[in-house]
Amino acid sequence: MTLVFVEPIGVTVEIPDGETLLGVVTSGAVDVPVDCAGRGTCGKCLVRTGAGAFSEPNEIERGKVPASKLAQGWRLACQTTPLAERVSIEVRATQGRRQILTTSRLHPGEPHPAVVREPVALELPTLADARADSERLLNALGATELPLGVLRRLPQTLRDGGFRAIVTRYEGRPIDVEPPDTDGRACGAAVDIGTSKIIAYLFDLQSGRQIDQEALENPQMRFGEDVITRLTQAIHSGRLDDLRRAARGGVNELLARLCARQGLAARHIYDLTVVGNTAMHHLALGISPVGLGGAPFAPAVAAPLTLRAVELGLAVNPEAGVHFPPPIAGFVGSDCLAVITATRLAQAAAPSLAIDIGTNTEIALVHDGRIRVTSCASGPAFEGYQITCGMKAVEGAIERIAIAADGEPRDVRTIGGREPLGICGSGVVDLLAGLVAAGIVDSGGRLQPHRRVRRSATGPGQEYLVAAGPQGDIVFTQHDVRSLQLAKAAIASGCKLLLAEAGLEPAQIAQVLVAGAFGNELDVDNALAIGLLPAVPRERVAFVGNAAGVGAQMALIDVDERRAMSALAGRLEFLDLATDRGFNEVFTGELGFV
Repeated sequence: MTLVFVEPIGVTVEIPDGETLLGVVTSGAVDVPVDCAGRGTCGKCLVRTGAGAFSEPNEIERGKVPASKLAQGWRLACQTTPLAERVSIEVRATQGRRQILTTSRLHPGEPHPAVVREPVALELPTLADARADSERLLNALGATELPLGVLRRLPQTLRDGGFRAIVTRYEGRPIDVEPPDTDGRACGAAVDIGTSKIIAYLFDLQSGRQIDQEALENPQMRFGEDVITRLTQAIHSGRLDDLRRAARGGVNELLARLCARQGLAARHIYDLTVVGNTAMHHLALGISPVGLGGAPFAPAVAAPLTLRAVELGLAVNPEAGVHFPPPIAGFVGSDCLAVITATRLAQAAAPSLAIDIGTNTEIALVHDGRIRVTSCASGPAFEGYQITCGMKAVEGAIERIAIAADGEPRDVRTIGGREPLGICGSGVVDLLAGLVAAGIVDSGGRLQPHRRVRRSATGPGQEYLVAAGPQGDIVFTQHDVRSLQLAKAAIASGCKLLLAEAGLEPAQIAQVLVAGAFGNELDVDNALAIGLLPAVPRERVAFVGNAAGVGAQMALIDVDERRAMSALAGRLEFLDLATDRGFNEVFTGELGFV
């Protein structure tokens, strides 16, 4: 094994001999972006070699890392192998936690939970009535069976409490027994597993009140930042169990943080609901996504599932229920169903559109009582990933920028007011819209001559100098423009084809509801300017925050909503862009900027 000491964070990571430094940056202990799952194509996993011997730079590195940086010791972690038992490296610092949207303007409603806590008082055993403890409790509850964990605690709990106890039931099934004086809450968690982040909301199930919330980056990101890469890892590289463990670890970490902050015993979390796109659903459950790897993109399961927490290795009450609302299709998941539920889109009287923008963007349209849905592989570009100087929304990320008529950057605003380190998603949209308006990016997406446009130092083509930062120039390259064009065109094509299917024009849309973390930070005028959103009057666009999370909350606190969501899933009409004959023509037409 090789020991790698990582500065300036002061951690030591152990990796197998002969492996690249990719294992260090994907260990979870080091925060370095990897957009390409280690293929060397993104050029972002930069580390600076220190003590010890390392392999020489290869052709991939020489093509991605400027010679000046190579000379300073900067290397791609995924292409660099330690040649000594102990080495040291330096990573570029990105300070602070990523800004992850957890809030919404929507409300989950009134509680009708699956979990009930109730006191029981049993008759004491006598010589004339020597029934087993379990039989005595089951008869009192009108139930038929007890989990082994409850059986193990039952004898002492009953005798310590004079045959009085607090029993917790899940949909009528006894799942916990405690002393009668227990001062505990019946809690649950609504979990939204996104491609790039996981969010958990802690609720008091009896009152329906949200207690707390927590979020983190999806640990699966180290296996690839888009759905397709992770599916490839699961199907062809044998990493399905690794991806499942990563998702489970992320959820457990969130739950541990919430319990610690609230002084809550994990045992008192009795119910969870989990939403996500179909790939995240399958990977979190450890279900092979092989059907999603090619046409007709059939999911392994499209029914609601309610499992026991112990089956999934979740660090809550082992008998807790874990409810997964149904996926809709291969790339339209229960998160889309949750958005439709939370926004009450199905009840809209006028044509309405909901767009949940993310790495995988889901779009839903309601018109004349019909609900059509689709999804598009928009990729992570609009979240700052796969952009040369893109970064997550942490301190130092440019989140707002204006481009003056003369093409010069104005009003550059970073998170935390720090010197700029890179550009996050909202800043990328501002930048692209500004460059298009100034004529520096033409209608076809090509960078035009300007005093800030120069030959790219990291690859072929041109780049626009955005700002000078403490870790080097922040640039926006021709490749970045193309990445954003592809993402924008995918979303715009999905909207256009859904509208065409319904016989509608954009002007007929009464409202466009934009959900998701990226959407919440979006500048509406700039999004409309580059064609990211349908051409509707500005006042018809509304941000609704993390609507998928609210849908998960609704299913958590109200079992009737679970049944309603399952029924709603049967009404949704899926438009498969992958097999739509008109997609390529529409997509090509949406690549440009008007």
